[in-house]
Amino acid sequence: MRFVANFEVASDLSVVADGQVLKICDPREAFKALIRNIPRSEFTTPFLLSVHVYCDAEALDGAADIAEEHLATCLNMLAFTTGSGFRKHRIRQVVDAEPSVKGSMRDIRVWGDRLEYDDPQSFLDNEHAKTIERLLEFDIPPAIRRALRWYRLGIDTSSPDDQFTYFWFALEIVAEFQKPADKVNDKCPRCQSALYCEKCETHPQHRPYAKQAIRALLMEADNGCDDATVTLLDKTRNSLMHGATLKEIEGSLPDPHESVVDTLGRRLWKALAKQFPREMFDGSLVMGMPSTYVHYKTTAVAHIQTVVPVDADGDLDLNFTGFVMEMKPFGPPQSALPSAVRLTSEQLDQLRRLSSQKGDQQEMLERIRQNVRKQGGHIYALVISTDMATIRKAVERGEVGEWQDLFRQFIDTAQVVH
Repeated sequence: MRFVANFEVASDLSVVADGQVLKICDPREAFKALIRNIPRSEFTTPFLLSVHVYCDAEALDGAADIAEEHLATCLNMLAFTTGSGFRKHRIRQVVDAEPSVKGSMRDIRVWGDRLEYDDPQSFLDNEHAKTIERLLEFDIPPAIRRALRWYRLGIDTSSPDDQFTYFWFALEIVAEFQKPADKVNDKCPRCQSALYCEKCETHPQHRPYAKQAIRALLMEADNGCDDATVTLLDKTRNSLMHGATLKEIEGSLPDPHESVVDTLGRRLWKALAKQFPREMFDGSLVMGMPSTYVHYKTTAVAHIQTVVPVDADGDLDLNFTGFVMEMKPFGPPQSALPSAVRLTSEQLDQLRRLSSQKGDQQEMLERIRQNVRKQGGHIYALVISTDMATIRKAVERGEVGEWQDLFRQFIDTAQVVH
């Protein structure tokens, strides 16, 4: 079946005219790509290219993956022939592009507009600043400073492949830094036993190779690290350094394949921690460890059927309007911790009534109502930080109104939820 995928691509280059469409046709007829500008009116909006990729797939479910492979081919060749960057921004739709009668319904997979900037996790406090000051009392060697830099970059980058690579850079630096000067025995390539020279009556020796130093570091940093884990990490590193991707070697990796990033990242953190004096870790330091280093994103996807118009060239016009697919955030942006307030059953009934009435803060009241829980015989409502700021400001100003009067009754019970 024929499908067309609608991608948006970030680039420093644009087509020379906004109305011009570049057409790239694969000589083997595997795909056709149509590239055009997406005009913008404000500098606060990033410039994007629209790229429509026509290709064949067995069904709608797998069409997006096939289209992404062809998109990667286009972007690779664009970068190679222009010397500029091209990066997939997002996918918007995959549409059934089989020839059909004008006005017929088409199956469409639609990706919703995701939230551009998620709320942060409220975590930093005075104890973290004190922890950093305590660690900085140690004169960190230059090599470990470089390793900490690669650890930071590995946490921040969005690609799991890059995360693993950056973490490995840090691991190699630490391993080389603490590599012992003592020589080790050469090993048999088959059984790994120490080699012995009968003529010299001695074991040939050498300084530890980088691979051996990394293995020793991993084993020392984590008692639970075994030979199988070291082999997994080493083979993954070799594959990535020779141009493969984690997805391409997923058959040799745990499920999901990107979890190997966490396997390396957690052991790297332990190796870095061991570079500081042991007496510093006396229980007074506050350290954070993510549940995963991989940056997952939530996206809404819908399967719909509708009529898709055709442009003057006979291609599907994927800029059709008539519906909007988006993710609605629970509330306004916030960066501080939420608070919990305690209500009586009568106050809860009043909150429910006010949240169903039209008013200036109906959405806020509905958010609070949705977060009501009973615990230990009491009724609690969770209030996000931005809503709590609005409530406190209204109460302090002496504003008059039903919802203001309601919160005056229990605002003093508010406690920050950690």
